[in-house]
Amino acid sequence: MKTIFLFSLVLTTVLACSISFPTDSFDDKTATQVAISLTATALDQKVNQQVAESTPAAAQDELSATATNTPVPPDNPKQELGAPTWHDDLSTGQYWSLDSSNIEIGNTTLSMSSGKLSMKASAIGKGNNWWLTYLTFQDAYLEATFDVAECANDDQYGLVVRAPDYESGFAYYFHVTCDGHYDLRRWSNNGSSMLLSMPFSEKIHKGPNQTNTLGIWIKGPIIRLYVNNNLLKEINESTLINNGHFGLFVNARQTPGFTIYMDEISYWTLN
Repeated sequence: MKTIFLFSLVLTTVLACSISFPTDSFDDKTATQVAISLTATALDQKVNQQVAESTPAAAQDELSATATNTPVPPDNPKQELGAPTWHDDLSTGQYWSLDSSNIEIGNTTLSMSSGKLSMKASAIGKGNNWWLTYLTFQDAYLEATFDVAECANDDQYGLVVRAPDYESGFAYYFHVTCDGHYDLRRWSNNGSSMLLSMPFSEKIHKGPNQTNTLGIWIKGPIIRLYVNNNLLKEINESTLINNGHFGLFVNARQTPGFTIYMDEISYWTLN
């Protein structure tokens, strides 16, 4: 019998940036995840970026020679990876605890309809609201296609990877905004950090009523971010290195009722 964590998100608990969870049993063979609401205050911590020291000229020459011989990552990893290790066309909600009814947690509603998983944030300024499957991987290429309804500017959504559990919120979050910006957020026991300072990319289909395919390639400390079969950025980041859960998230920053629709999702294990 499938068992799902249920919890109540109390206002005073949110303000204290601490969430209490029941201790009910959880069958990870048949059940899926529990979504956690992170507070906007906790998630909007600013990143203090340090300026790297200059590299001597001789070392620069050596680095240039090394870079020249390094293969350039492909814009479409799927061409080299073959058939996916796992694929969900979302014709049912079996991997997401949504095969029988909708789920409401805090200000977020999850539902299945017409082969899509929808995630709606009814109120703005509540931070990232995420949903994880019980499935896990360590090194893989994860890709999902999202449709976005009404949105504006800094409304955010994306993919979550390497979440070690359902309670802490620790994970990597690949952010895309309605106005065409992106970033990678690292949430760990050291707090929240945006690693790229939200650069803009013309490869992102911006504005409301758009479709974007997001991909995150993660192997060891190397993380590559993709959108619509275009490589956006490669990052070396080793804070969260172990096996973890994956899923999706929504963050309504400007549009009450901001809703995303995940159309399909797959991952390819990397050797």
